[in-house]
Amino acid sequence: MYHLSLLEERIQTIYTSIGITEPGSWDLELIADRLKIIVHYKNRSMACIILDSRLSKKKQWEDFSHELCHHINHVGVQYKLPSLFRELQENQANAFMYHFAVPSFMLKNIRLPATKRESISLISDLFQVTYPFAEKRLDMYLRKLFSFKYQSFMIKKNQEREKILYANN
Repeated sequence: MYHLSLLEERIQTIYTSIGITEPGSWDLELIADRLKIIVHYKNRSMACIILDSRLSKKKQWEDFSHELCHHINHVGVQYKLPSLFRELQENQANAFMYHFAVPSFMLKNIRLPATKRESISLISDLFQVTYPFAEKRLDMYLRKLFSFKYQSFMIKKNQEREKILYANN
């Protein structure tokens, strides 16, 4: 069983609040519109959400997801912050980016193909992210999924051990 983290629950709330629950049923302009955000396309980054017009739509989607975290969760001018705090915000934005661009609550409802390569391709196509991005997101998802399965296995094993221990007393 896959349990959503607080970040994953927050992202689910953002998506459901704007009426999006299925992968492939949106684009960044639709999301920006529903979140009342104006997106400008320029050749360089600035203080608001500005995407590089030279990038592919998939890469723009990834960058939008990263910058959206700054818009939603961070205040102030980042370059004026101490470097460790700036690094913290960048780490938060990167985590948000992967979970927003490929939401766990949608990913867990997809029947993934048997091979990792096919799964990465499916995620890349379905969520409109680059192949390397999809690969990293799949790894994140599987690590968490297997962690829960291992934890459940260990709990069950400990319970069985306790039953044997108490039966012998």
